Formats: sequence, C-alpha cells, structure tokens
Amino acid sequence: MKTTALTVFLSLLFIVNTNTNSKSKTINSKVDVTNKSGLDFYVYKSNINTKYTEIPSAIFRNKLIMVSTKKIGGLGNGIDEKTNEPFSELFCLDIDAYGTLSNPLFFSRIINTKGNEGQVAFTPDENTMYFTRSSRENSSNYKLYKTILEENSNGNWINEVELSISSNQYSIENPFITKDGKYLYFSSNMPLSIGGFDIFVSKINDDGTLDTPKNLGPTINTVKDEKYPHFSKDEKSMYFSSNGYNGLGGFDIYESKLVFNQFNKPRNLGKKINSKYDEIGFVFLSDDKGFFSSSKHSENGSFDIYRFKANPIFQTLQGIIVSEENNPLPNTAVILLDAEGNEIERQITGIDAYYSFKVKAFENYSIQAIKSGFNTYETSFTSSQIEKSVYKEVLQLKPTTSQLSKK
Repeated sequence: MKTTALTVFLSLLFIVNTNTNSKSKTINSKVDVTNKSGLDFYVYKSNINTKYTEIPSAIFRNKLIMVSTKKIGGLGNGIDEKTNEPFSELFCLDIDAYGTLSNPLFFSRIINTKGNEGQVAFTPDENTMYFTRSSRENSSNYKLYKTILEENSNGNWINEVELSISSNQYSIENPFITKDGKYLYFSSNMPLSIGGFDIFVSKINDDGTLDTPKNLGPTINTVKDEKYPHFSKDEKSMYFSSNGYNGLGGFDIYESKLVFNQFNKPRNLGKKINSKYDEIGFVFLSDDKGFFSSSKHSENGSFDIYRFKANPIFQTLQGIIVSEENNPLPNTAVILLDAEGNEIERQITGIDAYYSFKVKAFENYSIQAIKSGFNTYETSFTSSQIEKSVYKEVLQLKPTTSQLSKK
C-alpha cells in the first residue's frame, strides 16, 4: 500500500465501525438553535423601503409583487386603526440580476381596493391568481379570492370570486401554490388549528376551488402562530415564520425538509436572517436568491424588505473501505444516497480503497459499499456540524457466507 494510502488508513482506523448491519447515527448532533441552517446567508437591506410596511409576496412575470402600506404620490388609503398604518395595497417592482428592487408601481387598480390587500399566489401558467383581502370594517379578517387574467389583456383580472373556505369567523392568509399547480398552502386560525394561526394545505380542484383544508400537524404547527409558507425552487424544503418555537424572539423564519411527503422537524435559519424582532415573508426569486421582511430596523414596528443570497455550506465525507482484517478493499463501489434513497454520486475505490464525497451541511444521507464476495454495507448519517468540516468514515465489509466457506 502506498505511503499516502497508509497515512489515510491509520488516521481513519480509530473510528472503524465493527457492526456491518445497517444502522443510523448522527455526528455531533448538538447544534445551537440559531445555527441550524445548511445555507450561508448574505443579507442586504433594500433601497425601496419607506417608513411604512413592505412585505414580499410572490414573483409574477419576473417582477416582485409586494404588499405595502406605503403611499403613492402623497395619497393615502385611510388609516387602519388596528395597525396604525394606511390600508395595504399590492405593488409590483422591477428586479435586476443582483436582486435589487426598483420602480414600485400599483400592481392592479382592479385588485387594489379600499380594504387591506394581502398576500398573493399564482398558478404555474400565471393566468390565475389566488389572493387575500380584508375589509375596512373587519381589517384583521382576511378572506381568500380567485381571479383570472383576461386573455391578451394588459393586466386585466376578471371573474373575481370569494372561495368557500373563507369565513367571517376566521382569517385565511399567505397563500402559496406548488409548482405543479395542484396544492395551495396557507395560514389560518380556523377551528382546525392547533393554536393561533397554523399552516394548512388544500388540493386545488380542476375548477379552481379548494378541497377540504388539511392541517400540517404538530411537526410544523405549535400552540402559537405559523405563517407565510413558501417552498424552495426544488420544493424539497418549506420555509415559514413562527413565534411558537424557541427562537431568537418574535417571528423567526424556519426551514422544514420534505422527505417521503413528510415534513421534518423545522430548523431555525440563524442570526443572519432572524433577530429578536419579527422576520416574515421569506420568498425565493431563484435557487439562491430571494427576499424577506423584518421589523428589526423600524422605529414604529413596520416591516422592511431585505434581499438575500444563500450559498450552500459544503462539507466532505471521506474514508476507506476495509475487510474485517482491516485490509483495504479496492474496486469497491461506494454510493452516496439522499434521505429518500436516491443516488447522488457513485465512486469506485482505487488501490488505496479511498473515497471522498462533497455533502451539504445539515442534510441526511446514506452511504453504501458494494463489492463482490462481501455483504453490502449501508449506513446513514447527518452532516450536522456547524462549521465546514470533514467527516471520516471507515466502512468495514463482512465476507459473504460463500467466501467464508472457502477459508
């Protein structure tokens, strides 16, 4: 064996795993609540903020749709006594390649009314919009509406209808539509809630109506409030705001991985995003860029928009494949799998029996080792260290029964 291979082997040998059966383990799983994101965030305050509230909502035709209480041309829409701000309107903003916002204009004079306009969501073809609105008389009670973009029109929304899940007894807020257009997520304090506002999901019927809402359950929802559901572009993670977890204070933004159609325990996005104030409205523009709002720099409690760049934190999983006698096993297939068992990468070990994979922080993985004459080895782990690091795994293979009989 080469000197370099021997050095690697000896450095790894102290963690030889002598159990060849499948098992699950977590490496360094004690992680501070403020550092559980596998993303390294860079955050910039937007230059379109005012003394009023600005909250991102959705992307429509490459523009950001924003909910805001700001005034245009010095004109106001009256004051909502419950927020002490003007009634909110929908705006659209230009976005440049860096995510910088500019040129806020009214989104639609048809949709904007004298009440509060809330969050919006668009079907994948952008021809149908689901949106929320409250009246001046009951400004904290939002109802859900659907409208269609008139064909060949310049923003003429028609056939507006209030959906049947709306009620005077509870509020429907923060709609989000999955990229296949089949499901609508939203927050509500309807009677099915665990407590306060919960996140729900409804199947979208062929006629645009909604099936019976389903509560996402106690893995996501708490006895307090969960709001603003939004998915990553690959829809493997849901992001939302909550004041019901042991966060930094107020509403924090959390991530929950979706594995086998089940949501995992939420993780706090950390101090670069969250603060002791409220953070809400987390929206992706692309795979690694987006927006959210925070009240951390507001004197009167209003919200400002921030843009973010999110870089995945990569770590290294490396090791060596050995026999029961700790002899290196070249020509072994080593396979890295994601949490759902999908193959990410495959390597064949060389004469030094060494393998190395790049993995993302705070992800669940499995690794398989396959070699003729040996039982297939599989183990799972979580890359749960805070700092960028290297995980060292020696995989020890047992010979098959036929191989043992030859000895």
